Amino acid sequence: MVVYEGMFILDASKYARDPVATAQQVTDLITQFGGTILASRLWDERKLAYPIKGHRKGIYWLTYFRMAGANITPLERQCEITDEIIRKLILKVDARIADALVEHALAGDAAPKRTPPPAVVASAIDPSEIESEE
Repeated sequence: MVVYEGMFILDASKYARDPVATAQQVTDLITQFGGTILASRLWDERKLAYPIKGHRKGIYWLTYFRMAGANITPLERQCEITDEIIRKLILKVDARIADALVEHALAGDAAPKRTPPPAVVASAIDPSEIESEE
């Protein structure tokens, strides 16, 4: 069995009404096709770059799972006809990094966030206006 990473964009309005049941749809689909969930969590809620099926906002749900390769095509087809899933992307994960990715996903927001470097402020002063000390 191979490890896969699935990024699912869920319907934001359905997720707002019932987050548990909407997210459970992804897990149920994967287990229905013989998959085993390794990690599954909310990644982000974002405005979509362009409307998809009339939706302007989406819930990004990240899932790592183990499944036989022959079951991926039927899983993708079922995702296409499930109302809660707006879009999906399923990628095969290299076995050498699968454990690290799953660990990172399980850590979720517990991982320390890096603070961004201080912004460089452009000077609004014209260099010719600076008085030199002569």
